[in-house]
Amino acid sequence: MRNILTAILLLGSHALAGEWVVTKGGLSPDKKLAVAVFPQKTENIDEADDTVLLIDPSRGRRIGPLEEVSSSGGTWGSTTTNVYCVWSPDSTILIVNYRTGRLMHSSQIYRIRDRRAIPVSLPDSKNHPKGKLLVGLQSTANPGSEITLTKNGSICMRAWGYVPDFTFDYSKHGLTGFEGELLFHYRFDQQGQLQLHDITVPSTP
Repeated sequence: MRNILTAILLLGSHALAGEWVVTKGGLSPDKKLAVAVFPQKTENIDEADDTVLLIDPSRGRRIGPLEEVSSSGGTWGSTTTNVYCVWSPDSTILIVNYRTGRLMHSSQIYRIRDRRAIPVSLPDSKNHPKGKLLVGLQSTANPGSEITLTKNGSICMRAWGYVPDFTFDYSKHGLTGFEGELLFHYRFDQQGQLQLHDITVPSTP
């Protein structure tokens, strides 16, 4: 009976593997893990399974859902295009960027340990001198953010949708040209904790 049950579970696992697809950037550099979503069966995204999975691509098996993110896009886009990922070169850090509305996006960082994705929270920007300047600012109707990894291994979050206080001189605080979009630069300290290193204004092309 135990052998029969095991066979059923294995068959079920491989059957499900045919239903998902790996997201853009979802395959880890070491090819051991991947992020996958379920394609829509109809044009109506409301009817789709918005689960985002961490999978073992070599075996075609799911490891578990990434519960902090969704492929629903806030009812916009499609499940297969609403999620894209960035991995660190050593496959220990995973960043999932995902759509949350028509023009809105959000992000989640994970630390990979023992084939598990552990959510990493960003430090509160109010604890940074420049971050304190942002307290109380209003936002536009479509705020959002996306996170990338820089060449030196630090984490950069581009955030948009701020409504600046135009009576305030941000240039005196190192934010010359601030018009609603900012870059938040994070680094891991020696204890492995993520720290907000700086806040800057994107350079003009």
